[in-house]
Amino acid sequence: MKKLYIANFSGLGNRLEALVIAVMIEDRCGHSIFLDWPEKDSLRIAGTRKGAIMPWERIGSLKLRDFDEAQLATLGERRVISLRSTYGPRERQRRYVMPTAARLAPHARVADAIRAALAPFAGRPAVAVHIRQGDFHVSTEVYDANAHRHPAPGLWWYEHVMREYARAFPGVYFLVGYSGEPAALAQLQAEFDVVTLPAVFGYQSLLPGHRSAGHPVVDLFGLACCTTLIATPTSSFSHWAANVLGPPARAILPPPRTTRAQPGWGVAEIRGGVALDWRDAAERGAGVSMGSALPRPAPPVTDWL
Repeated sequence: MKKLYIANFSGLGNRLEALVIAVMIEDRCGHSIFLDWPEKDSLRIAGTRKGAIMPWERIGSLKLRDFDEAQLATLGERRVISLRSTYGPRERQRRYVMPTAARLAPHARVADAIRAALAPFAGRPAVAVHIRQGDFHVSTEVYDANAHRHPAPGLWWYEHVMREYARAFPGVYFLVGYSGEPAALAQLQAEFDVVTLPAVFGYQSLLPGHRSAGHPVVDLFGLACCTTLIATPTSSFSHWAANVLGPPARAILPPPRTTRAQPGWGVAEIRGGVALDWRDAAERGAGVSMGSALPRPAPPVTDWL
């Protein structure tokens, strides 16, 4: 048996991108996919098995990082692959995004918890908000998507867009998923009608920067229920919530450079894209309609869970 392993090498969003690549390799080369993920109790992934690479399997194995079409053609010769890639051949990788998403299903307890949390707001429009801080470089007065490897707007940018939504659409509420300091969430709760989701399952983050009071599977599937998402620009977690899972959605992004004094936004629709497409939107504004009107929010859609 040819085997492909994905360990807990990064956050959930990056590992889901790796899973897309794994499905691509499985289809082309016949490897069976094994996952050693902390979400094994909360997330069902059809066509995969639970398991970590054994010490003796490391001998002669390939640790595969980002690669191109030429290297893909050689992978059928490798008996054991340890996959740590989020970027593969872009055009080919795109073909596997939505088929991979179709393999995912949250545990029934997760789906029930999301529906229960949203039930009191039935009929009201919602906007999802994903705030990724932690180990991201959070801007103070100026946000520049190209100044750091993992940049994030300051809380001021999210507050600005949320205020515009609250002003334009009375009755709107915000479904917030976040990582970072709890004080940021408390600040939003003091001003806006904010809903957060229960953790449901216990969870141990890989890195301190990923820590949150919530659970990544619950937050990811909950955010993906909304048709509008105020996103963290270079976060693959935002990407999966807005562009892959759930109903088609529009993402609100800052321009590649914006300031606290004059914050701006744009609207992106990158359904079925890969993380590289998302980075191009964040860093170059590719496919982003800058300065456009805010998309009209709608009640969350939960029947796909």
